[in-house]
Amino acid sequence: MTSFLEACGCEMSEDSSGHEELPPGCEDVPGYAPLPKMSPFLSCGNQYSAAHGNFAQVISTVTPRNVDGKPNPQLSTHKVFFDDQHGHESESALAHAKKLILEGAALVRQAVAAQQRTLVHCEWGQNRSGSICCAFAVLYLGWSAEDAVRYFRDQNLVERHYQGQHPMSNSGFNNLLKEIESQRSQLLGHVAPLAPPPKIIVSGGPRMGGGIERFTNASEIRPHQFQLSPGPRVSVPAPPWQGIRQS
Repeated sequence: MTSFLEACGCEMSEDSSGHEELPPGCEDVPGYAPLPKMSPFLSCGNQYSAAHGNFAQVISTVTPRNVDGKPNPQLSTHKVFFDDQHGHESESALAHAKKLILEGAALVRQAVAAQQRTLVHCEWGQNRSGSICCAFAVLYLGWSAEDAVRYFRDQNLVERHYQGQHPMSNSGFNNLLKEIESQRSQLLGHVAPLAPPPKIIVSGGPRMGGGIERFTNASEIRPHQFQLSPGPRVSVPAPPWQGIRQS
């Protein structure tokens, strides 16, 4: 029988025991991790995660895929596309990435402030989407870049398990987060930081849908129960950092 991953063109290998190894991070499902200390409404995931959770806002850095593995741009509510070259980005590529990381962080701020379930995703859910979530914490929650990266890595490793699991491994993007931290007052301008999210008390029991139900007290809708349609695009005012050099 052909497996789901084989049907999508993903080759599976076997370990020495003859068991299938885990899928790579672009293929695991539901493929996302909640980030409750940043916001109980925020999750970060891979290209399949938009189709495997009930999200009001989906901020995409690549085209998401539906439950059949086919590209489906309609699963996105916001597109902030940029490349992950794994730390080998040129200066111009980093400048472009920084601009979109800041745009994505502003979208996250507006969505979670409205208490909307929000997903930020890339192909694997490691670097591009992780950088946006970490930039949100650095810029709007007052976290240090180091603390944001450490927390994101911890959550990714706890909530997901896949081949090639190296969250926030792009040194270029991590350096951008340090720049954002050093420029925080300039970048914020008159935008008020968000209050810290409420403390989350998690009762015992099995994981439920990557944590959405645990942190929002709302039932999770599974993929066969809904088809996410494009939501209204959040209107983001002109950011105060437009005059700041983005390299």
